[in-house]
Amino acid sequence: MSKKEFSSTMDSILGSGSTCRGSLKVEGGLRIDGTVDGEVIVSGTLTVGREGLISGDVTVNQAIVGGTIQGTVRAEQQLELQSGSRLEGDIFTRSLVIEDGVFFEGSCKMSHGNESGS
Repeated sequence: MSKKEFSSTMDSILGSGSTCRGSLKVEGGLRIDGTVDGEVIVSGTLTVGREGLISGDVTVNQAIVGGTIQGTVRAEQQLELQSGSRLEGDIFTRSLVIEDGVFFEGSCKMSHGNESGS
């Protein structure tokens, strides 16, 4: 199995100690090591570091979570929950990876991602 098939370019960073309140929309990749209180929309890969915290819904292409998310996660391609991470909310994704030591409370709905809409 290949390690990462998805683009993981990092275009923006919310550093440790930083706080954002309100919606955050990023074209490309985003790494969060601080706190976001609101909706997060990322067209590429979202990486939530060990100290990162998102309180709000997340819509991304791919997510790698080492910290905490409190809200619904919609990952078009893949969601990876790393050991020590915490997710309190529902998951909608095509592919889900959960390492040992993850706290997850919610439901998960997986799809094959229909290309033809209708």
